[in-house]
Amino acid sequence: MLGNRPSYMLLLAELLSSLSISLAQRTPHENLVLADCGIGLGANGGSTSREMMYYTGDVWTGNGLDTLKPNMMVNVPWSGSYPWGQAGGVTATLPNGDVFTVSIDRNIKDPNPAGDAWHKYELGKPLKCYSYHWDKVYQLDDGKWCSSAYVCNHRGTPYVKPNNGGGGGGGGGGGNTRCDEL
Repeated sequence: MLGNRPSYMLLLAELLSSLSISLAQRTPHENLVLADCGIGLGANGGSTSREMMYYTGDVWTGNGLDTLKPNMMVNVPWSGSYPWGQAGGVTATLPNGDVFTVSIDRNIKDPNPAGDAWHKYELGKPLKCYSYHWDKVYQLDDGKWCSSAYVCNHRGTPYVKPNNGGGGGGGGGGGNTRCDEL
């Protein structure tokens, strides 16, 4: 038995080191944008699609309210009710297999905390979701524009200017307009 002791110690050391890594947050700057696309072009003036857009870092470029392309995106199908705020929340799987679940209170106004998002890769580190309605966050390949409804992150604010240490604040200007009712 003593001959196996070093291998047990090595196994224990590996296990303990992986535990500390798994407890550390791997994506402190990630953002999840819950967006409505093609607003005004859908039935009764609604949107044509709803998208979860995942960013490993910043959403905005720092040039006004210009945005970066999402790292991943998934369509959230219409289930008979508006997904951002439906009872029980909404769940979607990103192309890399990560599963996000989002629970939103639609009664919360911009730019206040409105709910939370969790994902499979960091269940113990929920993202705070902020009501943040802005036009032209991203343009789909078919030419339809997507407007943010909610921005979820770990930063304490929906809008963070890149390279400013995590400050934030609302928005406006830059040709983007607030969506009063989706």
